[in-house]
Amino acid sequence: MKNIKKYTVFTFIVFLSSIYSCTDILDQEPLNITHPNVFWDSQPNAEQALAGSYSLFKYAMTVQASFIFWGELPGMTFMNSRNWIANYVEGSGNYVLPYRGYSRDWKYFYRAANWALTIEKYVEDMPDDLFTSKEEKDRIIGEAAFVRGLSYYWMARIWGDVPIITESVESSSQLLGEDGYIVRVPRSNELEVLDHALEATNKAIGLLQYSSPGSPTWAITANKASAEALKAGLTLWYASRDNGNTEMIQQSIDAATSVINNSGAELIDYVNEGKDGFDAMCIGQSKTGLFEINMSAAMNESFRMSNSDSYYTGLTLNAPIWKNENTNVAPTIDPDFYGKQMMNEDPDRENDVRKELFFYDYESSTNSFPLKYSHSSPDPNSEDNYALFSESNILLFRMADMYLLRAEAYARSGNAGLAVADLNMVRSKANVPDYMGDTDKETLMKVIFDERAIEFVGEGKSAYDRIRMEYYEGVPWMNQSRIAKKGYFWPVDPSIISNNPSIVQTEYWRGAL
Repeated sequence: MKNIKKYTVFTFIVFLSSIYSCTDILDQEPLNITHPNVFWDSQPNAEQALAGSYSLFKYAMTVQASFIFWGELPGMTFMNSRNWIANYVEGSGNYVLPYRGYSRDWKYFYRAANWALTIEKYVEDMPDDLFTSKEEKDRIIGEAAFVRGLSYYWMARIWGDVPIITESVESSSQLLGEDGYIVRVPRSNELEVLDHALEATNKAIGLLQYSSPGSPTWAITANKASAEALKAGLTLWYASRDNGNTEMIQQSIDAATSVINNSGAELIDYVNEGKDGFDAMCIGQSKTGLFEINMSAAMNESFRMSNSDSYYTGLTLNAPIWKNENTNVAPTIDPDFYGKQMMNEDPDRENDVRKELFFYDYESSTNSFPLKYSHSSPDPNSEDNYALFSESNILLFRMADMYLLRAEAYARSGNAGLAVADLNMVRSKANVPDYMGDTDKETLMKVIFDERAIEFVGEGKSAYDRIRMEYYEGVPWMNQSRIAKKGYFWPVDPSIISNNPSIVQTEYWRGAL
């Protein structure tokens, strides 16, 4: 049946791997793509290319559990993996990860973005009559633009300043200047990067149509609501990086509102839907999903679950999911971490149903861990009960995110009443009473962070939330000196700088790697 790893349209990825077998533009190595007259001649080929773009982004997020290292562990909310690399991040905050080169290397995002840009370029030039309709042609272009915007948004949140590549790289000749020397692309200011991501995202919004829960590709390929969800997060991040840019805050509110009103998606009611609702959300394509990385053995888009530290299952799950505790890797909910303290000390959380739904044995100080990636199916060709394929999607955007992003945007704009209304909408689904406390901006931001900390635990958001909200309580290594040098960003892999000396390391990390 399935092998250890099967990503979308595997045969096409083999083709892509041959294209990118050495490295990418930022490493200044030659690459080539299929000749346009041969490949870009039909809608099925364009669809195949689009599937490859999604797969490249999926690989960038999942290789060596990178999305967990970037977005979850540095936030120090709830999860302590006990893996030595994660302890290095959580304990000293150096973010060096010497044996996790993939987490420091942005080339996989550039592969996804470059392939998406290539799709945009060639599909736009294809005659309309090669497609079943003009709307289908627009959809393919729009989805590719979404992947490009998503890739740059993720890079901006991980590294801040990154190079912007505006030309589809198709041959080695594009990497050479007129003087015959290799072209070197420096890092662009993070606001310019966000502008580039926003341009792609707006393009996607303009070309895509709304879908609806239950449709075959719901949440696992982009639709208009997926792109608007990306815009809601992107513009709020932009505002936080640009002195509270009021225009961007309003764009975030407008985008989130459009998703809430037009997507057809709904919040999961954890009180009334219980474990069934939680399971549906995590397995994916549920009524609450907006965009997810698909993991489905039935679709040949899954992987053999492993307790290795190279897999996010190994960094988030514990016994009895595995045969033994594997104490070098297996996680616990550390009672000293911010999230556990917050949940235990806040009387409003006493009957929060997410304690039981989201965690295994929440009250335990030694055996509790998150359950969002615990869903699995057995390998029918194996007699080993632990030969399992992952069935848990990676939830990038879902409806609760829209309400809490909008709550934050309202808080930033001084509209406390609307901020509290959105906050309470999410709390009500988890049996948490309405918020009745102070409504000044600083207090509301903390309350919203707390809500996000439990609602999105394990989903790779906490570290980004801290940067965006400038909230570092519970993170012992973060201080004003480090913040001033942008030490909250991930360092650039030194090998990238060696290959492209125009790349300058982030100030905090200079001389530290």
